[in-house]
Amino acid sequence: MRCALHPPDLYHREEGRDQSRRGKSLDKIKPVLIPTLVELVKLEAHLSFVPLSTEELAEKTGQSQQSASQHLRQLESFGYIERRRSGPKTAVKLTEAGRDIVRAYYSSLKVALESKPKEMRFAGKVFKGLGEGAYYIGLEGYRKQFAKVLGFDPYPGTLNIRLEDSIQTEQKKQLRAFDGQRIDGFQSQGRTYGGARCYKATVGAKKLPASVLVIDRTHYDDSVMEIIAPQYLRGALGLKDGDKIVVNVSVT
Repeated sequence: MRCALHPPDLYHREEGRDQSRRGKSLDKIKPVLIPTLVELVKLEAHLSFVPLSTEELAEKTGQSQQSASQHLRQLESFGYIERRRSGPKTAVKLTEAGRDIVRAYYSSLKVALESKPKEMRFAGKVFKGLGEGAYYIGLEGYRKQFAKVLGFDPYPGTLNIRLEDSIQTEQKKQLRAFDGQRIDGFQSQGRTYGGARCYKATVGAKKLPASVLVIDRTHYDDSVMEIIAPQYLRGALGLKDGDKIVVNVSVT
């Protein structure tokens, strides 16, 4: 059996079709009817008439027999399916209008699944770090790259935020999937320093410019966010340990 949402002969023709027209197609149908159309595609009713009782459809769609029967009547009245008698059952086939609805639905899902956000919002509480940020940010090997890549010479230190819940922590992990701006590791005086990636951000209600660091090697896990900025953020925003702060990170 072909895939429910992507039978080749139904969707290969979608290339070159107008996306806005598809959106309008979906506007014409009650959302509650779409799962029934999708189930009919799974039964290959987009190819030919398929014998199907309302009991069978109800079981497949997880609805009552009465609802299944009502959905079929509505789909037929709207011109999305045809029905013919086939022995003790009624055979069902999608019309071209019905196939257009499923194409539009598939297309909308594809766009939603493949789209990437332009910005991620994080929230957490300020806490005092290990005190190493000032040392590392001040190293010449990092400072020169920060100035070149970010366009500012960062204040010697990081603002540390502990993210407020597991959803935020998971989102921090997802941030790694975006390229960001690379800061290369280097060697100095016989010691090796690791690299990092930077993501442009704004901090707090004042939306102060900053950059979130995702460091290759760090003592912290993804529940912690380390931020650098051209100014002392605690002072500029009047922050103290335990204060809640919002950070908006650009991922475009």
